[in-house]
This record gives sequence, structure tokens and C-alpha cells, in this order.
Amino acid sequence: MKKLFLLLALLFANNALSQTYAEKVAKSKALVGQPVQTHTFYTLDKKPVCFEDFNGEPVVAYFFASWCSPCYGALTNLHQAIEDTPPTVRVIAISLDEEWENLERMLDQTGFTGEVWKWDAEESALQQRLFANFSGSLPHIIKVNDKGVLIEAGSRIKTAEQWSAVISHKRSLHDASKI
Repeated sequence: MKKLFLLLALLFANNALSQTYAEKVAKSKALVGQPVQTHTFYTLDKKPVCFEDFNGEPVVAYFFASWCSPCYGALTNLHQAIEDTPPTVRVIAISLDEEWENLERMLDQTGFTGEVWKWDAEESALQQRLFANFSGSLPHIIKVNDKGVLIEAGSRIKTAEQWSAVISHKRSLHDASKI
């Protein structure tokens, strides 16, 4: 009887968690077409910055963290794409790491030298699970238009060729993910 109770409790708990996640994903998808959420980030020289500072300029933002193993390859490939393909949008890599040292170590390992922001350590990105209108996992990419509106979000851009198509504004995230 105890095993049956434990099994049922586990099933209900998993079901409740998946419903909560599904609700979060649905909510984040509904935010496409809305102004990107206001968050404070910091540049590598520790100056505050936010998306609103760049209204009038389209942005591709890549959310990553040092504990995300697929993020290493994608960040390396983003660096290569920026070197090979002049971006027609502002490209920002945004770290969700809490520790500066972890971010710096990852940048050294990947060779990424582009624009980098770090999540405000006062607000836990992991607890909030909100990455600019998205509730989900990493890596994550968003496109924000020149009016500060989220126009697209995804997570399947990995290769330098895919990144080049996105940062040159030649393909959507969805279309580039199929390259």
C-alpha cells in the first residue's frame, strides 16, 4: 500500500510540475509581440544596462551560463559568426551566472570577445526563470526589434552558419535552425 501511495504521489507531483512548466512556456510564447521585460544587467566593466537603452536598434540576445554545457559550443560558434559575418543587428551575449569568475572563465574557454552582459546578481535568474519574456531553459535566443518588442525566441541555433544567418538578418531563428 505504501508503494502504491508513493507511486501515485510521484505521478501527481510530476504531472503538476509538467503542467506548471507547460503553463510557463505558454505564457512566454504569448509574450512574443510584447515589449521585452525590463531587467537590469551589467556590462563586463560592471555598468548597469538594459534593453531599453537600445530602443531604435534591433538586438539578437543569446542567454547562456557556464553550467550549461551546450552553451559553450554555441558561444564559440557565435564568436566565429561575428568574425565571419558583419552583424546587421546588435548582438549581445547575456550570462545568467551568479559569479563573475564563472562568466570570465567561460569567456576565456570559448574565446568570445563580443558584447557581454551579466544578469543582475540581486535577482536570481534561476529562481525567476524569466529570460526576457521566456520561462524555460538554456541556451535561449531572442530577437528584439528596433522598438524594443520581442519578435522571436528560440533555442536551436548552434552552428556558426546558423548564427551567421541570424545576425545578418537573413533568416528567422526558426528558419536558421533548419540549416
